[in-house]
Formats: sequence, C-alpha cells, structure tokens
Amino acid sequence: ATNLGYSDEDARARLMCDLVHMAFTCDLNRVATLMFTMAQSHMNMHPLTGIPYDLHEIAHGGPGTTGVSKGIAWHMKHFAYLVAKFRDTPEDAGNMLHNTAMVFLHEGGHGYDPSSGKTYSSHCTDNMACLIAGRAGGLSPGRHVVATDKHPAHVLATAMNAVTTTTRRRRYRTSRSRERHTPVPLRAGRSRCSRR
Repeated sequence: ATNLGYSDEDARARLMCDLVHMAFTCDLNRVATLMFTMAQSHMNMHPLTGIPYDLHEIAHGGPGTTGVSKGIAWHMKHFAYLVAKFRDTPEDAGNMLHNTAMVFLHEGGHGYDPSSGKTYSSHCTDNMACLIAGRAGGLSPGRHVVATDKHPAHVLATAMNAVTTTTRRRRYRTSRSRERHTPVPLRAGRSRCSRR
C-alpha cells in the first residue's frame, strides 16, 4: 500500500522548523540540530514524491539516485522554509540570518561506492548535498563550491568557525555596551518574544 508509514511528515517538519525559529527569536537558544528523518528512514515517500517506496528503499529498489534526489528535495524544501523565516526576522541592523550559520547535510550522495562497486550509488559521500545559509562570521552567500576530494565534514567546520568568529565579535560588543545586550527579565504577561 502507498499510505503505510506516513503520518503527515510535511506538517511535522514545518512545525519543527517553527519551533527552532521561535527558540532563536525568543533568545531561548542559539544552537539547534534538526533532523527531519533518520538514517535509513522508512518514511513513506509516495505522498511526498509519488514514488511508492520508503525513503531508504527509494535508492535501492526504486528509481535510484533520481529518487534520492527527490527525497533530498523534500528535505531541502523544509530547510528553505526555515532559512526564509530567519531571513524575515529583524535582528540588530539586519536580520537573524545575518548572524547565523545554518547547515544542510544529507546522508548520501551520488557517486562511486567502494563497498558495492556501484558507480552511481546513494551510499557515497561524493556529490553530497551540503549547504550553508547565513552570513555569520563573514560567510558569503550565493556561491557554489565544488569541493573535490573534500569530506562533507569540512562544511560543518566552516560553519562552526563562522559562528565562533561571530560569537567573539558579539562578546566584545556586549562588554562595551552592556545594557544593549543584557536580556530583559521576564515579567508577568511579557515574554522575551514580545521585545521584538
């Protein structure tokens, strides 16, 4: 059946993005990890892509890397939604995305898999979808980097270095202008979110 293993993951992914955005907007947190599906997920992809396989089997018994690309596109749709929410939220002299490094990684790529010998395997880190959004630490958007012979972990290291740079700058600014960056105490009927 094409409806097994599906419980409106579109709505759930959107709500999780909303929760992450709200936590950042309310200064409840400045670090988050959001995993829409687990590795080897058995989420039914038929309602999302029209392909009658679960997310893991889409690469094995279905349309192969074409199906995997559709699965990645579903994840990317929700990542783009979260990025847009950060972009549309004012913060300091810009928006929340200016002070953020957001990373998108998917568990598989499109390339040679040494364990199976397949040329176009989704069990490969070659041609893996990796993306950084935001401008923290001077990140420059709008670039496509082909990172030949680089492991996807380099994307994470780049984002962490950018955030570290931004955090150091903020600490310096905070120490020079204490009252501007001191959190407003919570009061009855007023949350931190109402400051914005």
